[in-house]
Amino acid sequence: MNKLKRMVIASVGAVAFFGAMITGVSANTNGIDVASYQGTTTSYFNSFKQVGDKFTMVKLGGRGGGEGVHYSNPSAYSQIKNADAVGMQTGGYFWGEFGDSVAEASYHAQLAIQDAQNAGLAKGSYIALDYEAGAGSNKANNTTAILTFMDQIYAAGYKPMFYSYTSYVNSYVDLSRINARYPNALWLAWYLTTAHQATPDMNYFPNYSNVKIWQYADNHFGVDGNVMVVGSIDNSKPTEQVAAKPSQSTNVPSTTNKTHYATFSGIYVADYWTQWNGKIYGVNKDMGIPVIDYNNYMPISAFTLTDRYGNKLRNQTIQGNNGNTEYFTLNGQYKVLSQTATAVQVEIGGEPVWMMKSFATIK
Repeated sequence: MNKLKRMVIASVGAVAFFGAMITGVSANTNGIDVASYQGTTTSYFNSFKQVGDKFTMVKLGGRGGGEGVHYSNPSAYSQIKNADAVGMQTGGYFWGEFGDSVAEASYHAQLAIQDAQNAGLAKGSYIALDYEAGAGSNKANNTTAILTFMDQIYAAGYKPMFYSYTSYVNSYVDLSRINARYPNALWLAWYLTTAHQATPDMNYFPNYSNVKIWQYADNHFGVDGNVMVVGSIDNSKPTEQVAAKPSQSTNVPSTTNKTHYATFSGIYVADYWTQWNGKIYGVNKDMGIPVIDYNNYMPISAFTLTDRYGNKLRNQTIQGNNGNTEYFTLNGQYKVLSQTATAVQVEIGGEPVWMMKSFATIK
C-alpha cells in the first residue's frame, strides 16, 4: 500500500483486554494489500493463499501529494481479476490527500469510483479511503471532508471504508462520527514491528472500536499483512452493519417515524450573506447542494459568529459581504426532516434547509 513508513510499538497493558474480545478471529480472515509494484498473476496470489491469506485490497489510484493530479494503478485490473480467480475476496483503496476540502473530497471520490469501474471492481465491493497525509488542523472539518468522500462511494453502489494509522487519526480525525455513519468500516494500521510477521499476534490488536481490518504487518512475506476481524469484504456476502440506512435512492428523500436530530461540530466560512423574503441568510458553498439557491440558505439566527479557531466573537453583527472572511458555528440540535444517501434536510431557525449530509452527525 502506498502508505507512509512507520512503526508503532503497542503496549500490551493498553490492549490486552481487547484481545479477549476477539478470540474468535480465525486464520481464514488473514489478507494482504497490493499496489502496482507488487505481483499481478494467479501464481502470485496463490502463493499468499498457501500461507493462509484469503483476501486482498488493491490500490485503485490516488490524487494529491506524490500521486499528482490523478494516479491510476495500471495493474489494478489484473490484480483484482487474478486475486478473484484464485478465490480471494477483493476490495480496493484510493489515496486521498484532500485535507479538509469538501470540494476536493468530492472530486477524489469521483476519481475513485472511475478507477474502480475501470479496474472491474464489482458494485457492492469495498473502496477504502487511504487518508494519512495533508490533513487540516481542525478535526471536525477533516472528518466532514472524509465523510463527503465516503458518502459518495456509498451512493455509487460501493461500500466505503476508512484507512489510516492510529497516531494520525488521533491527531486529525473524529472517528466517532465515521463510526456512527459507517459502523465496522475502519481499517487501521498498528505495527508491533517492521520485521517479518507471518501471522497477527492478536494480543496487540489496537484499542479502537469498529475496526473491520487491522493492518498488523509492514512485512508479511514482502507485503502488508492484514487481518479481518468483522464480517467479510466479499461483495456477495455483505457484512451485517455496513452503513446507516439512508433512502433507497440518492434522489428521493426518506422519512422515518423516529425523530432524528443533527448536530454540527465544524467551523464554517460564511461565503456570503443574502436576503430572501425580507430575511437575511448565510451561505456556505460546501455545505449547500449545487446549484445553491434558497433551499440551502441558513437563517443567521442560528449562527454563532467566531474567529477562525471557533472562539465566539463579542460582536455578533455580520459585516456584510465586504471581502473579509467571516466564520460561524452551529451549536444547536436540529430536527431532521428528511434525508437521502448524501443529503439531509434539517430545521434551522424554524425553516427547512438542505445540505450535504457529511457535515451532520445524525442521532
